[in-house]
Amino acid sequence: MQALTSSPFLVAGLLLVILLACHEAGYRLGFRVAKVDDDYKRRVDMIRNAILALVTFLVGFSFAGAGARFIDRQDMIVKEANAIGTAWLRAMLLPEPQRGEVQTELRQYTTDRLELLRSYDTASIQRLLAKAGEAQNRFWRSGVTGVGTDREFANFMLPALNDVIDIHSEHLSAARRHVPQPILIVIIVTAAIGMGMIGYDNGLARRRFFILSSAFAMVLAAALWMTIDLDRPRHGFVRASAQPYIDLLASMKP
Repeated sequence: MQALTSSPFLVAGLLLVILLACHEAGYRLGFRVAKVDDDYKRRVDMIRNAILALVTFLVGFSFAGAGARFIDRQDMIVKEANAIGTAWLRAMLLPEPQRGEVQTELRQYTTDRLELLRSYDTASIQRLLAKAGEAQNRFWRSGVTGVGTDREFANFMLPALNDVIDIHSEHLSAARRHVPQPILIVIIVTAAIGMGMIGYDNGLARRRFFILSSAFAMVLAAALWMTIDLDRPRHGFVRASAQPYIDLLASMKP
């Protein structure tokens, strides 16, 4: 799925081909059916309309969920950048060499977060995640050493570092939250059946209505594509902005 969604136009084209192919298959099947009475035709119309209504509901529901998750991921990036920035500023109060150690780790940590957001390769993602865990251990140890036995200073400094660590887990969880693949497959299959029913109805009428059917197929494929694309903002056409990390790095002066 990741390899497929990393090519958004391939996804859009594949969905359109599937829908048009189902429409053509439905048309040919309907064309081969002998002349039917009005009662049969009404039932075909009823089933077709019910399936298309279900498709509309499923796509709309999934699109709304994908949009909400996209906003949550973008907010998480801002939240993480703010937490790192706060930890960076508070680290200025640490004595040397811990101040330099913590700030160096946080600067590299932010650089790695930016690279992680832009990375497609699974091996590279796993390497960066492992590197993030090691960096967290290092800047936490340096922070603990820097505050020493000063409880008041520890209560001021360590929560900022702890927030950076906690938000990493929250961000990772949000990034892995998608429309479940079985549900996505059901939506695509239902849309394909709906297009097949449109084609079948056209076949019964012995007329293709190609422009109208193609327009609907394009709109439906676009809606499905945007739902998939929006649900995976690191791989598709619509991507989560990395600007908070870029701005943070620009402010981290040695």
